[in-house]
Amino acid sequence: MINSIGSSASFMAQQSSQVSALTTEQTEFVKETLAEFDAQNLSTEDAQSIQAAFEEQGISPTKELADLMSELDFDAKSIGDAGRPEGQRPPPPPQNALESVDTDEVVSYLDELLTEYSSQLSDEDKESILSSVQEKFGLSEGDSLLNVTA
Repeated sequence: MINSIGSSASFMAQQSSQVSALTTEQTEFVKETLAEFDAQNLSTEDAQSIQAAFEEQGISPTKELADLMSELDFDAKSIGDAGRPEGQRPPPPPQNALESVDTDEVVSYLDELLTEYSSQLSDEDKESILSSVQEKFGLSEGDSLLNVTA
């Protein structure tokens, strides 16, 4: 039972990473769309048009997209900046996974696991639970579950 917790968390992590990858069709769409523009002479309207076309196809701004655009001599950041309405700020950068962990959620999750398995836990079971918690909350093996600095 404990092993199934770890494998379902692993599947969820794999599934979420697959969502952001560009499909072959999206990659071709990016290439075809950018072929209609001159990378050296993009107007604000061009940048907005590119962004709208990508959004319409479900293409999110990712590192993979930026790398593809760079291969085609387009700067994704400048297109993003030029296509943004004046005065609007870009979204904040993603936080470190450890900084964004909700400790109440971690404690609640641990409590559920320990309540369910407390009478039958071996050392192997405890390691499996710890691994599952680390995987669920994006913690590295050396990360502490508690912040002990003041």
